[in-house]
Amino acid sequence: MNYPSVKRISECLSVEKAIAKQIRGIMDGSIDPLTVGTKASQYAKHCFRDPDFDTLKLWAIDELYETCGVESISSVYGTAEYCNAGDLYACTVFYFPSDGRFRIGCYADYAV
Repeated sequence: MNYPSVKRISECLSVEKAIAKQIRGIMDGSIDPLTVGTKASQYAKHCFRDPDFDTLKLWAIDELYETCGVESISSVYGTAEYCNAGDLYACTVFYFPSDGRFRIGCYADYAV
């Protein structure tokens, strides 16, 4: 599975390399999202059923990247979940369940 590189994450999201490494580790599964901060575990506790593991990954990334929560979008590109950066043109992290990929982009690119 291909994931964004640490360099791309760091440059696009404007985060330090150490944070970018953690984000990449969450994406590729080498870091358990439930061990990063509290947002992922709090989200899981509020769900009636166990949430999708990739959604928990986004909640952990949301905490590291300091965005405004996890939301979803449906467009011509399919359905995706993403970390809400609060700006249509700010880079953020997307997860596409249809192909299981994490991508870096801005909301305006996918909201067509």
